[in-house]
Amino acid sequence: MNTLRKLQYEFLDYLLDDSIAGIVERIESNQQCSAEERMTFYGNAYTLRLKEALSTDYERLHSYLGDELFDSLMQHYIDSYPSQHPSLRYFGRHMVELVEQLEPFKTLTEVAEITRIEQAFANSFDAADCPSVSLDQLAQLNLEAWASLTLQFQGAIQLLPQQHNSFQIWQALANEETPPQKTSCDTTWLIWRQDLVSHYRALENGELTALTTAMSTGSFAGMCEAMLEQFSEQETPLKTVEYLQQWINDQMVTALN
Repeated sequence: MNTLRKLQYEFLDYLLDDSIAGIVERIESNQQCSAEERMTFYGNAYTLRLKEALSTDYERLHSYLGDELFDSLMQHYIDSYPSQHPSLRYFGRHMVELVEQLEPFKTLTEVAEITRIEQAFANSFDAADCPSVSLDQLAQLNLEAWASLTLQFQGAIQLLPQQHNSFQIWQALANEETPPQKTSCDTTWLIWRQDLVSHYRALENGELTALTTAMSTGSFAGMCEAMLEQFSEQETPLKTVEYLQQWINDQMVTALN
């Protein structure tokens, strides 16, 4: 290993675990700062940059927990999950795991749900862009095509099952309003991207069944079969087409095969 690469690795070791034994001997001291002090400046700056990234990714969670509790959470996260990727975009991806394991957050079940909401919006926004199909393309399908029709969906779609009113809490925080008290609220929320803007809405049971089936199998026939558990044989074709039209209007469907 050449000298520069060895120095870089020693510097990285210091940033990740505060071990300055290897690198401090290579850093010059001067009248203003010792080598140890100069390295401490770098270490503190690195930690502050990581906290800045977490604060940006989890802005509403920060608002909900408050400065002191969120700072404690960030420090635990930095200690538990050292950065492993060149991009800070992926640094906070383990936050749900931490809040589900760490006291007092794991007893505050809405905290994990708010964290998932924050992650879902980031994942939806960052998903690859792709063209969507139109209602005209749907109308051009012949009758025989429906039996073997399969659907493809945009990667930006996120489904979020929630046991509490965490989305309402998140909405209030996003609007800089006082969030409501936590209540039980068994709802699945849909997040998707339309015209490069993230959208969201709660799903009724029928649409949830249709969408989860269509996304898992891709089959329109399979979606219709699953819908028979909730609707009559007469209602099912109308409801499935209604949902499909809604998804196309929302730019969620990228291909009709």
